[in-house]
Amino acid sequence: MKKLYLILLIFFVLSCKEKQKKNISEKQEQIEIDLKEVKTKKTELNRTDSITDVAIKFINDYVSNSNKMKEQIGIIEFVNAHPNVSTEFKTELKRMIEEAEKSEPEYGLGFDPIFDAQDYPDNGFKLSEFDSNTNYLTVEGINWKEFTITMKIKELDSKWFVTGCGVINIPKDKQAKR
Repeated sequence: MKKLYLILLIFFVLSCKEKQKKNISEKQEQIEIDLKEVKTKKTELNRTDSITDVAIKFINDYVSNSNKMKEQIGIIEFVNAHPNVSTEFKTELKRMIEEAEKSEPEYGLGFDPIFDAQDYPDNGFKLSEFDSNTNYLTVEGINWKEFTITMKIKELDSKWFVTGCGVINIPKDKQAKR
């Protein structure tokens, strides 16, 4: 009888160890899956940051240019010289300004189409929202949170470009409310 108990005890201990090994193995697999998910999310966040950085850089470069007062370059020249602006954006901006100057030679547009306003936050903008499905983003003034601008970015030849901002190539229903 003692031998039977001893055999059962050994069997029980061995089966427990086997179950522990299995549990440890399952936990290791789950940890590996969790790590992969974290890395994927981190990669997605980094990708989003780099995508939206193009738009943030553009709008803040434009603020810097606008802050120069007498030394600033014109809006068309600025946009044409900026490396992260799409051709469709440049074309639409030029068309809008030329059309406004023809119909209102003294007044022109009467507002800045990139800011979609006459005034703007002097300290620049930061990201407020980004929709990775549509590539629309909203920026808000750093010291003027209520001042927002809708922007759109697009990938062309593996590089990201601003294709819309303010009222340029942004549908009325997507434009920031004023």
